[in-house]
Amino acid sequence: MNYVVRSGDTLNSIAARFGVSVQELIRVNNIAPPYFIYVGQNLYIPITPTPAPGGDVDRRLDRLERRVDALREDFRRLDNRVDRLENRVTRLERAITPTPPPRPRPTGTPRPR
Repeated sequence: MNYVVRSGDTLNSIAARFGVSVQELIRVNNIAPPYFIYVGQNLYIPITPTPAPGGDVDRRLDRLERRVDALREDFRRLDNRVDRLENRVTRLERAITPTPPPRPRPTGTPRPR
């Protein structure tokens, strides 16, 4: 497939748009270092046929489900830790009872009556 470079395009953005690696774009288009592209340049995009959904999708879903389970477990542990910390703070607040400020002492010598 051919693609004409537009303003704002980069090798990274083009590669991401079409699901190919930057290295592959550079290789198939013989782009030399420093790997500049310009507006209006014609690039060949090596498109591979999309495989039919199957084992790959199932494998990715399984991995995603395992990750979600791990995140839920992390959340549960953190939630428990926050609860324990809140309980400690509450106990410390109860243990620290404010004492009334001391009464000021009279200064100087007492006056005779």
